[in-house]
Amino acid sequence: MARTGALPGSAFPLVLDVDLTPNPVCRGPVHGRVQIYDPAAAKSGATVEWRVRAGEKRLAGGRLAMTAGVGTAKFRLPHDRVPATETAVQIEARLAATPEHPAAGHYGKVWRDTLRRGCDPVRVASVGDSVVWGQGLDHDQKFPYLTGQLLGRETGRGSQHRDYAISGAVLDAPDLPAGNKDAACLRTTEKQDPDGDGEMEFGEVTQQMPDVFCQLERAGAEARAGGYGLDLVVINGCINDLDPFFGIGVGLTPGSEDLPKAVKRECSGVGAAPENPAEDVPYFSGAKVGYGGRGMRAAIEKAHALPGRPKVLVADFSYALSRSSSPIPVKTCSTPGITAGRRASCRAALGKVAERYEQYTQLAGAAYRQAAAAANKASQDGPYAAAADGLFTVDNAVLTPHSKVWGNPVTDPAFPLRTRACPELSATPLQCLSAAVAHPDIAGARQYAESFLLNPSLRSWFHLPHQGPRARLKAPEHARLGGEVPLSVTVNGKPPAAGYRYHWYFGDGTEQETDQASVTHAYDHKGPWLPRLVMTDRDGRKVLVEAPGDLTVK
Repeated sequence: MARTGALPGSAFPLVLDVDLTPNPVCRGPVHGRVQIYDPAAAKSGATVEWRVRAGEKRLAGGRLAMTAGVGTAKFRLPHDRVPATETAVQIEARLAATPEHPAAGHYGKVWRDTLRRGCDPVRVASVGDSVVWGQGLDHDQKFPYLTGQLLGRETGRGSQHRDYAISGAVLDAPDLPAGNKDAACLRTTEKQDPDGDGEMEFGEVTQQMPDVFCQLERAGAEARAGGYGLDLVVINGCINDLDPFFGIGVGLTPGSEDLPKAVKRECSGVGAAPENPAEDVPYFSGAKVGYGGRGMRAAIEKAHALPGRPKVLVADFSYALSRSSSPIPVKTCSTPGITAGRRASCRAALGKVAERYEQYTQLAGAAYRQAAAAANKASQDGPYAAAADGLFTVDNAVLTPHSKVWGNPVTDPAFPLRTRACPELSATPLQCLSAAVAHPDIAGARQYAESFLLNPSLRSWFHLPHQGPRARLKAPEHARLGGEVPLSVTVNGKPPAAGYRYHWYFGDGTEQETDQASVTHAYDHKGPWLPRLVMTDRDGRKVLVEAPGDLTVK
C-alpha cells in the first residue's frame, strides 16, 4: 500500500471536529466523538491512529480504518479522569504503521479544546455567516467560542459552545424551504454537515443555506433533544443577501445599486419588491435566494425564543475594505459570467468599492442597533438583545498597515482544509479557496471577543463585576456635517479622576487615543453614528461607555 501524501505542515490526517458531551461534566462520563478528514487516506484504504491528550497525558485513543473521506471514532472518558478545572486538551491523528511502512506517520493538525468538571456551564450558540463562522480560523480561535470561554472563566461556570453558522449563509431565503417554514429545515441534510447534527463541520465551504433562521431552528432542536437551555446566542447576517462582491462592492447585482435602500430591505426586512430582480444573475450570488425576507429583528426574537430564553448578542461587521485599504485589483471585474458592458461598469466603479464597504458596515451596524432596540422594547421579560461592536476601525481593514483581517488567501489556519474540501464540495472552488480574505484574523477575532466582554449589557446579564467607574458619555443628538462635535465623559457629573487613558471610537470607523476626558471630532459622512469610549485605568482594567443614542449628522 502506498503511503498517502500530506500537505505542507503535515495537516493531514486532519481532525475535522470533536464533540465532548457533556463538557463541562457534572457527573458520569464524557462521551467523545472524533471526526477525521483525509480523502487521500480513504482512497488508499489507510488506517489512522488518533489520540486525545492533556499535554503529555494520554486520555483516550484508538485506530480507525478510513473507508470514507470522513471517518468517525468514539470514546468514553470516565468521570474520575476528567480534570477538576479547565484543562487544555489536544486531539490529533496520524497514519498508522503498515508492513510496507513500519514507522507511523507524523501527526496532522492538532484540534485544541478544553475539558473540565462543572454543572452549570455558560451555553453559547452561534448562528450567522462567514464572520460568525470565523472564516480561516480554527474553532478555538473564533470569536463566539472565545466569547463563551471568557464568560465561562469570569463566571467560574465554564462554557459550552455550539456553532451552527456557515460561510456564505443568507439571513433569510424567503422561498427556502418551501413556504419559508423553518421547521422543514430539520428534514434536510447539507453536505457541509456530514454527521447531520446541524453544526457545519465543513462550514468553511461557502453556501447560502441553511439560512440564519434555519440555523436557529436547528439550535433549538438540538437544545430540546439534549434537555438544556441556552444562555447566549451570537448572531449576524444579511451581507450575503446583498451579495458582498458584485452587490455591496460595485452595485452591479440588481437591487444593490442604492445601498441604504438595500440594507434596509435585507438587514431590516423592509421594502422588498414582489419579484427578486437578482434571481437570474449569471454568477455566484447570495442575492439569488436571499433577496427580501425577514430582517434582523425577527431573527433576534426567534433566537430569544429558543430553550432557556437566551440573551442575544448581534455581532457588528468588521471593516473588510476601507479608505485605508490599497486599491482593489482590476481582476475583480473579470469573473466569468460578467458581460462586456457590466465589466466596463465594474471597472469604473472600483474607485468607490472601499467607500461602499465602509457605508455597508456603518448602515448594517445602525440596522442592528435598531433591531435590538425594537426587540427589547417589545419584550415582556426585559431587555435581552444588544448590538455589540468588535471595535474595528477603517485602519484594521484588508491591506492596511494595522490590518486585523486576512489579506493573503493561503496563510490562514483553515487553508489546508479548503484545499481538499473546496474542489470536492463547492460549486465555485476558486472563490471558496480564497474565501478567508477580509475576514477577522486571529488577533481580530480575539479583539471581537474581548470587546464583547466589555459590553455593558453583557456584563449585566451575566452579573459580571463592574471594572471601572460608572461613567456617562455625553454627545449631542444632532450635528452638522464637517463641524466639530464635542464629546466628553463624566463620572457623577464630574470629570473622571486622573490616570485614565481614553480610547475614543467615533462610530464612523475612526478612533483617537488621548489622556483627556473630552475631545472633538468632525464627521465627514452623514450618520447615524454611535460614539463609544474605552477607559483604561493604571492597572489595565477597562470599561466601555456608549453614548445614550445615535448621533445624527446632516
